[in-house]
Amino acid sequence: MAARAATWLAIAVGGTAGALAALGGSGSAPAAAPAPSVGLPLRPVAAIAAQSPSAMPAAASPAPSASSEPASPSVSAPTASAAAAPSAAVEVARPPAPPPAADLLPLPTTKEKLLRQEMHCDQRKAEACIVAARSYEGGSAGLTDPEKAAKYRRIALTAWISQCDHNSALACATLATMYRAGSGVPQSDRNADALFARARELCRFNDAPICHELPSP
Repeated sequence: MAARAATWLAIAVGGTAGALAALGGSGSAPAAAPAPSVGLPLRPVAAIAAQSPSAMPAAASPAPSASSEPASPSVSAPTASAAAAPSAAVEVARPPAPPPAADLLPLPTTKEKLLRQEMHCDQRKAEACIVAARSYEGGSAGLTDPEKAAKYRRIALTAWISQCDHNSALACATLATMYRAGSGVPQSDRNADALFARARELCRFNDAPICHELPSP
């Protein structure tokens, strides 16, 4: 009777928690649920990922001495410089650019042949303009004229630019080769890469012979 009276008294005073305590008061106390650890709060995943492995204590390795601490920067510095060296070498080591096809065409050896090339250049045939310009630069037909040579090179460049703008993969590739070699234009690998990329894009829609000769990106 005394135990039952204590139980009802606990329910009246402490509610459910008091009842549970009273029911277990006469015997051994039930095993309590483990309390959350107060000293080890949960950390965000980002904070755990940001923790370097060196910050975690090793189980069997002794603590590093003060004399061994400066060894880490001296070892990592040469490694970083050695890793950067190959990338710099890759940037510099670019294969020599082949000359544009028009620079390999035979030059006129007489005034009549040179005049024929000039007539073709007037018809906006860019290769003939380059041949005439080279002839006036080197005097292959017995005549040298730097001003005419520069004029014919400008005509050829203008013609190729117009053709490239009108979706000629051959013209874009020719301009790219000129920029790669610095032939008649300032040498620029950036312009060459952009023009080769345009030529490759145009080759997706046609099967011109130049499309099988483009360098890989």
